[in-house]
Amino acid sequence: MTGDLAFLHCAHNPHCAARVDKHFEGYASLQWMEAGAIELFYGDERFELRASPKTTWFWPAFEGPRIRFHLARETHTWNHRYAAFTGARLESWKRAGLWPQKPQIGPRGEEHRAQFDELLALIQRGGTWGTRRAIHALEALLLELAEARAASSVEAPWLAQTRDFLARTGNFSPDYTLLARELGLGLSTLRRNFKSATGLSLHEALLQNRLDSARRLLGETTLPLKQIATQLGYRDVYFFSNQFKQLSGVSPAAYRRSRQG
Repeated sequence: MTGDLAFLHCAHNPHCAARVDKHFEGYASLQWMEAGAIELFYGDERFELRASPKTTWFWPAFEGPRIRFHLARETHTWNHRYAAFTGARLESWKRAGLWPQKPQIGPRGEEHRAQFDELLALIQRGGTWGTRRAIHALEALLLELAEARAASSVEAPWLAQTRDFLARTGNFSPDYTLLARELGLGLSTLRRNFKSATGLSLHEALLQNRLDSARRLLGETTLPLKQIATQLGYRDVYFFSNQFKQLSGVSPAAYRRSRQG
C-alpha cells in the first residue's frame, strides 16, 4: 500500500464471459468495456450496456448494493478491463464527486484503451513508484469522467423531450417519426443521437421504462398481475409475464415474493 490507496488486482480479458453477482465488501473497482454487451444491475436498477468503437462503457463496483453483471442476450463475450482497489482515497474521491455512481459512456471512445492499459501496466509493475503513478493515472481518469458528467448535466432539450415521450406513451409501437418531426430531427438522426447519449435504442429504453414501472407496482402494491399488465399497456398478461422474465431473469410472481416477503 502506498499512501491511502492499495491496488488489489486488475486484468484485461478480451473474451470475457464471466458472471458477477455479489456485494463488494471493503473494496471497489472500475470496469471498462470496449466491445460486446452486458446486463448490469445495482440492486433492482438495470442497465444494458452495448459497446462500439464510438461507444465504450465505464462502470463502477462499490460497497452497498448487490451488483450483478453478465453477458447480454445474443452476445458471446465482451472485451473487459478492470482495476480493483481499497483505501481512504476512494472516500475522498467520492466526497469530491469524482467517483461515478452509475455506468457512463467513455467520452473518448476507443481512445481510452491506451489510457486503461497504462493504468494496468503501472498496477502490475507495483512498487512505490509504480503504485504512485497508478494512483495518479486512476485519478486522472476519474477526473476526466467527472468532467464529462458535469458537461452533460444539463440535458439537451431534445433528449429530455424524448425521455418524457417514452415515459408517457402507453403504445408499444409509438410514432417515432412524428416525435422526430416535432423535435426538428430526422428519424435516423434521432435514433443515432439517442443511442449515443444513453447507450440504448429507443425501443430498449421504452421496454426499460415498462420494466421499471412493473417492478415498482409489483414491489409496492398488491394489484393482480392482470391489472398491472393492463395498466402498463399489455393486452395479454402472459406476454407481460414472459417479457418481464426475459428482461429481469425472474417471473413477476417470484419478483413480488422477493420484495414483499
